[in-house]
Amino acid sequence: RTMDAIGQSGGVQGIKYNMRAMAKLYDALSKSCFKKCVTRFSQPDLAVGELTCVDRCTLKFIESAQAVTQEMQKAQELEMQQQQALQQMGQQKPFGS
Repeated sequence: RTMDAIGQSGGVQGIKYNMRAMAKLYDALSKSCFKKCVTRFSQPDLAVGELTCVDRCTLKFIESAQAVTQEMQKAQELEMQQQQALQQMGQQKPFGS
């Protein structure tokens, strides 16, 4: 099930799941982009190049996460369709009965 589906059908549990998933995503994004983009520690503020890098890194990270989520959703929908088709085949009476 996708995060949205869990959130819609799972009530409080779904909301908690979504919050944990978002926190994990934010943590991974922060660590990844910080490690990649922040190179100087002598100044209290980020340099223009570092800010640009963080912006691009964040955008790529979020787009990647969305693409993975969409592909997982498609795979889950296909699996559900296949399961429904198998169930329907199992419920049909044998030919000639």
